[in-house]
Amino acid sequence: FYGFAVNRESTLDVYSKRMIIAITDLKIVEWHNYKHLDWISVHRDDDKIYKFKEGDFKRLRLQDIEDMLLLRVQGKLSNLTVEERFTFNVSLRMFKRSIVIQRRVEDLQMGVESYQKR
Repeated sequence: FYGFAVNRESTLDVYSKRMIIAITDLKIVEWHNYKHLDWISVHRDDDKIYKFKEGDFKRLRLQDIEDMLLLRVQGKLSNLTVEERFTFNVSLRMFKRSIVIQRRVEDLQMGVESYQKR
């Protein structure tokens, strides 16, 4: 579903049950007149820095995405430039929309399957 980010995944294991408490660094690249997040560094509550790519969003827990959205809403991204915050926001919004669409498709498929079983 997050097809534009193919080959934009890190080789690192990004899954963690630890809460994201800060976004420490972003690297933005421009590709076809669109800005993408190349790397995101996050600080988790185990006092370690985790680094992952935008394509890794699909491998994160939903709680991680919620943590990052909360940081944005609470205004705790003041260490980032306006351009970085904007690109980060767009990236999270796009991923959030893809999750909603994917879940609706799955719900529709389950509804069709249950209807066919009747």
